[in-house]
Parts: sequence; structure tokens; C-alpha cells
Amino acid sequence: MKRLAAALALAAAPMMAQAEDASIRGAWRITHGVVAPWTVDAPVGEALIGARVSFSRTSVKAPAPIGCRNAAFDPTDMPPEGLFQGGLPEPAQQHARSLGFAEGSVKGVSLSCDSGLWEFHRADADTTLFALDNVIWTLSRAYGTGARRGSPESVVEALLEFHFNHDAGFTEETAAARKKWLSKTLNARIDAYFARDFPVDEVPPIDGDPFTDTQEYPTRFAVRKGETKAGVSSVPVDFADGYSKKRIIYRLTYGGGWRVDDLAYDHDGTFKELLTAGD
Repeated sequence: MKRLAAALALAAAPMMAQAEDASIRGAWRITHGVVAPWTVDAPVGEALIGARVSFSRTSVKAPAPIGCRNAAFDPTDMPPEGLFQGGLPEPAQQHARSLGFAEGSVKGVSLSCDSGLWEFHRADADTTLFALDNVIWTLSRAYGTGARRGSPESVVEALLEFHFNHDAGFTEETAAARKKWLSKTLNARIDAYFARDFPVDEVPPIDGDPFTDTQEYPTRFAVRKGETKAGVSSVPVDFADGYSKKRIIYRLTYGGGWRVDDLAYDHDGTFKELLTAGD
């Protein structure tokens, strides 16, 4: 019986490794990056944003230096102190939460290949993080990352990739930078909002980021498959961090292409309602 148990354990080990290996196989997309917590001075360029990373059994197809051959994958299950090759400062748990990991150990995959050793840490089923040049990059395989070009989901994906890699404060300048993804009607409402004369001693109707419905920005997003009815496409987007998760429905209309026309929040309000609040 002891010999049988040992044999079963040995057989199960490679099967478990293959299961973890398979969990990362397939196509992913780099959606955004943030400065790693172990440094304060690292440029987060845009060259990798939108890049495809495809994991196969023995290779990784991706921009250099991530892409490589002779790949070997091993499953990992690490405490916060072990993440990113032990690079998180103390308290490691606090920094792990700020990067979007839930409390406790983090599963992932260690990759050894021609270009070196890489650690991929899973924040959720659709999101994996890795470090490169003092930047923590997010890989996503949510529906929007592979959506057909020009589809409502691809428009929302492009908007949020831009949003997460630039100043997310709601100002006239930042709103103007997002105009190409928004409908004429929504842009007109935003222009009218900033044209209003708000009292300097009062909090404005929009006090935070309307695109994520928060004052404390989430660490990741996942664009889900939408549904189109009567000329309006409703695209669910899940936002999350190390503590909570919420869903916002992005509503798009078609006019020379799909454009975001409104956002429906999980507390029953909408972006357009916020823009006209107190008017």
C-alpha cells in the first residue's frame, strides 16, 4: 500500500505541474504597468501596452526580452515575501495588496527559458503580473483583449488601457484626451459640465474617477463580452483591487464607429446623471 501511495504521488506531481502550466498557456495582452514598489524612479513607457504574449508548451512569443525558446514552466504558490523574486519591501503583505493581490499566498508560474528566469503571479483567473525593468506589468486574457477590432469590446479595451496608463483624474484636460472613444453626445455633456461655475468651497458633483467610479483607483480591469440591442451595446467591465471588485456597464452607440455614450454604475446611477447633477 505504501508503494502504491508513493507511486500515485509521483504520478500526480507532473500532472499538477502540467495543470499549472496549462493555466498560463494561450494568448494574453499587456494592458498596463506601474512603478514597482521597490523603487521610486522607473519610467513606465508605452511600448509594451497592447503587446501580445503567447505561451506555448516550450516557448513564449512576445516582444523582447520576454519572448524566448526552450521554456520550462513550474507551478508556484508563494507568500507575499516571495513575490517578484523576493523584491517586495516590508511589509510585503501590504505592498502585495496594493498591487491587487488578495490576502494570503499567491499562485503562479515560474518560467525558465533562453532569456532568463521569469515569475508570473496570478491576481485572478484572467490576470497575471510580472516584473520587468522595475515596472510591474499586467497581463490579461479577459474577453476584451482578444475582441475583434472595431467591436464595442475592443473600443472599451482601448479606452481603459489608455486610462490606466495616464492620469485618471477627471479634469478638462484628461477628458479631452479620451474624446475619441466617446460619443458626440457624451463629449458635449462633459464640455457642458466643465463650463459650469462650481463654488470653490463646495465639492463638485464628480469627485473622483467616473470611468472606474472610485476615488481610489482599482489595480485591474476585465472587459467582458457585451450584448447589443436596439442600437446600444452594453459591455460589462469588472474592476478589482486587493480588497474588492465592482462591475460597471459601458453603454456604446454607433456613429462612424462604436463610441462610449454612458456608464451605468452598480449603485444605479449613470455617468450622464453625474454630469448634470445640481444643474
